[in-house]
Amino acid sequence: MNATEPTTSELVRQCLAGQQTAWEALLSRYERLIYYTALKSGLTNDAAADVFQTVCMIWLEELGRLRDPERLGAWLVTTTRRECWARLRRDHLVVEDDLDTLMERAAAADESPEALAAQAEDAQAVRLALQQLPEPCRSLLQLFFYDPDHLSYSDIASRLNISVNSLGPTRTRCLDRLREILRQAGW
Repeated sequence: MNATEPTTSELVRQCLAGQQTAWEALLSRYERLIYYTALKSGLTNDAAADVFQTVCMIWLEELGRLRDPERLGAWLVTTTRRECWARLRRDHLVVEDDLDTLMERAAAADESPEALAAQAEDAQAVRLALQQLPEPCRSLLQLFFYDPDHLSYSDIASRLNISVNSLGPTRTRCLDRLREILRQAGW
């Protein structure tokens, strides 16, 4: 995280003290992790959105009882998986034997709650660093790595109004700047 970015423990303390902005920061930090976990569990987008809401309600209720706030991401993965499995069972989308198989597959997929939480924290750090980049680097990297349409080189060059031949070298310079921001932030 950025040196000015509060830790999860600090945000939890602020949230428990009633600071709405702390809750919004926690939600921003972990919402993608919850959705990803729900979708990875085999739910549709609509079902994942329902599970997201349920997990957020549980999260709010349990926030003050967390033993280790720095492990919040892992706790959210575990809670989300449990809610997904309950939903699949409740909606009769799986029978008990299938649910056991899903749980075994999740455990064997090397996607431990801790590993998924670490990936989410890394992704959040990259998003924050990306916001610190000047233009055109920010837009260029967003188009290369975050655009859902997976644009071609010529489409990216056209959108940024630069030569296709300069895209590669420009991308390299932008990635170097991004690495430096992440390095300065302790990553």
